[in-house]
Amino acid sequence: MLRLIGCLARMLVRPVVLALACLAAFAGAASASVLVSARTHTRECNSHRSHALKLTRQVLVWSQHTGTDPDSDGRLTTLYACRRPAGPSVAIGKRAADGPEYVGNVATSDLSITGTLVSDLFTTGLASQQACFEFDPANPRCATAASQTARIFDLATRRSLRQPLAGAAVAYAFAPTGAIAWEAPTSPGTVGSPLVLQAVGFDPSTLKEGPIETLDTGDLSASLHFTGLTLEWIDAGQPKSVVLTNAS
Repeated sequence: MLRLIGCLARMLVRPVVLALACLAAFAGAASASVLVSARTHTRECNSHRSHALKLTRQVLVWSQHTGTDPDSDGRLTTLYACRRPAGPSVAIGKRAADGPEYVGNVATSDLSITGTLVSDLFTTGLASQQACFEFDPANPRCATAASQTARIFDLATRRSLRQPLAGAAVAYAFAPTGAIAWEAPTSPGTVGSPLVLQAVGFDPSTLKEGPIETLDTGDLSASLHFTGLTLEWIDAGQPKSVVLTNAS
């Protein structure tokens, strides 16, 4: 813009020639700027293969250093997923390395890919939880200082689902056919608290979720497994199972 103003000022001397030259130069610079910006934001999915964390025929999950975790001072990494070969990338989680004093405050785990469906378990508040246990270990709130969210992204429809998990979840399972299940203490922070098993169904095509169901409470093992929509778990040493319905 400053160059354009300078050119227009000199037009007082040679108005016609300089006017055409300045406007052409400005238009060319603006067009080049737009093209550079467009190329920056439309990089093809496969161009990120050198940073791949997980790769299937349809989906690429990759990571990039994106700064420093303000809670732990550890290296912060953002996870992205895209549909191969040229789909746009969407942020699906973050991971923070441990710092000199505290653990990384955020973590992404249980990464799964089925078709164009990507799921993970996102945890935040880990550094806060560590500080709570360090300075006030008897505080029952320390057990729930970190929170977890099950997240699902459909790269084909650009839809997503975020399901907070109750309490301090000790087990988690995801069925791409349409359900999420988790176990958490009925009284977080209490030693020997019985566990509660809950689940929620979702429509795999729209990611619309249904109501949360409580399936069991008691001496549950931290082991959950889906076969299709059949959820299997252990209660007081005895195997149990139930067929869940999704929200379709």
